[in-house]
Amino acid sequence: MPDFKHVGSVEILRMRTYNIDPQNKDMLATEAVVKPGPYPLMSDGYSYLWLMTGNLNGNFMRRGDGLFIGGPNDRPIDNLVVTFPSPVFGPDEWEDLLSHPVCIEGHDEQRLRITIA
Repeated sequence: MPDFKHVGSVEILRMRTYNIDPQNKDMLATEAVVKPGPYPLMSDGYSYLWLMTGNLNGNFMRRGDGLFIGGPNDRPIDNLVVTFPSPVFGPDEWEDLLSHPVCIEGHDEQRLRITIA
């Protein structure tokens, strides 16, 4: 089993929603609303991921018995706090992420600031 260690931070620059299970690509996957701020960047020497803390998103949520509620805006549920990982990035995927506009300092599309200690 890989041993992930803290190697830096990923600063999220704008409020975003993330699936709490990054492997689940279903459009009805449970999401969390993550506020801007720094989150720990982890690596096992090969792969990278970061850990986020956020509130479950109540904009579209299964309420049980086949009932769902939906709304047009993200609605963080204050007392439902979760900690969860980003997707896991292998070496090539990590390099692709670092060179993507979402990570390029000063780019209009920048959403993340990555610092490796």
